[in-house]
Amino acid sequence: MTNSRQRQADRRQFAPSCRRQDESSGQSLGQRRTERSPNPSCANYGQLVGSCRLYGVPVVVTSDAELARVRRTHQLRAYRIGSVLRIGVVLFMVAAMLVGTPRREWGAQTALICVYAFAALWALALAFRRSRPMVSLDRFANIARYEPLAFTAVDVLALTGFQLLSTDGIYSLLIMTLLPVLVALDISSRRAAVVLALTLVGFALALAQDPVVIRMNGWPEAIFRFGLYAFLCATALMVVRSEERHARSVATLSVIREELLAQTMTASEVLQRRISESIHDGPLQDVLAARQELIELRAAAPHDQRVSTALAGLQSASDLLRQATFELHPAVLEQVGLGAAVEQLASFHAQRSGIRITDDVDYPIRDEIDPIVFGVARELLSNVVQHSRARNASVALGISDGVCVLDVADDGVGVSGETMARRLGQGHIGLASHRARVDAAGGSLVFLNTPTGTHVCVRIPLKG
Repeated sequence: MTNSRQRQADRRQFAPSCRRQDESSGQSLGQRRTERSPNPSCANYGQLVGSCRLYGVPVVVTSDAELARVRRTHQLRAYRIGSVLRIGVVLFMVAAMLVGTPRREWGAQTALICVYAFAALWALALAFRRSRPMVSLDRFANIARYEPLAFTAVDVLALTGFQLLSTDGIYSLLIMTLLPVLVALDISSRRAAVVLALTLVGFALALAQDPVVIRMNGWPEAIFRFGLYAFLCATALMVVRSEERHARSVATLSVIREELLAQTMTASEVLQRRISESIHDGPLQDVLAARQELIELRAAAPHDQRVSTALAGLQSASDLLRQATFELHPAVLEQVGLGAAVEQLASFHAQRSGIRITDDVDYPIRDEIDPIVFGVARELLSNVVQHSRARNASVALGISDGVCVLDVADDGVGVSGETMARRLGQGHIGLASHRARVDAAGGSLVFLNTPTGTHVCVRIPLKG
């Protein structure tokens, strides 16, 4: 047997560890702790700063870009709703032509309605062409800014022209009251104010050019109708301002939620790294040193079966400790990226459980969401090993339209909503906490319907 001094030497000999990785970059662990504040808001709130690193862990730092992203999301939703309502306006124009205008005017009105119907169908196609889920909305920044304004201008021209082509203006004037309804879907008060001002001008021109209103009812009636329409436009503008403030509040809450997610992730990753290093530099080195001593003892007593049994037990213990340190903080995630880390994670779980786990990984980039995705993959594979009673499982990781997609499936007993609720009530919050992180990152975690087993699909937009 070696003495305690030799034991300490063996511990140093078997310590490759994350600490050496820190020292290889010229910084000690203590230096990193002092140089990086644990507050993820390492820059001023709301500034576009990208990301920082704390204790070797990437930390998401939100910015004004998140506010713009939420606004574009609301704008695109309003754009789609307006495109559907525009089809209804076309139908009302056809009904107004058939019911309220003489046949001699139908030719010009029909031509105008056909042109407007083509524009309405075009707007509808453009709005719902971009219906793929979880697509980054950055590419729609200019579209969200100019397309709604362009088609709203078409609305103003078409409805004003329809009124000017109608000699009996009561039905066409009623059609024009639909314009403020379409504008009220906007979330930009400036844009809405410009459009509503144009509609007021168009309504005033329609009243002034309508011979029936002026001749039969006089100017007081015309002024009253204009005032009523102006009040309707003002109401629409107030609705837009309210929606604008609501969108800003939602965007602010989204930013705060991501800040809280960053803080939670940072605290969790730092704690896991510390535990991983403590296991690696403590119990694991003791086990390795004891195993080395038993190897020396077996050389002296090669026929002692008890030594071989003890060696096998220590080998199993060291493998389990290594796996625990990897799952708590995978150094490969920082060294070669998420793809290799997921492959190694699948290999570890396959060796440990005997389940045949295949992997299909095509993820050649690095992104701020990588720790979130790895945590979800670790939790899902752990559930497969512990609860599924499966023989086969699969892990797929890739990128689709700027979205990280993780699929984990097995052929086991499956899981129901009641089972999930019962586990959550019993305190098993692992998957629920990861779902909250995915939601806070703007993603989704869904259980897909399968004939057998369980299939979970995770989609998170890339931040980089």
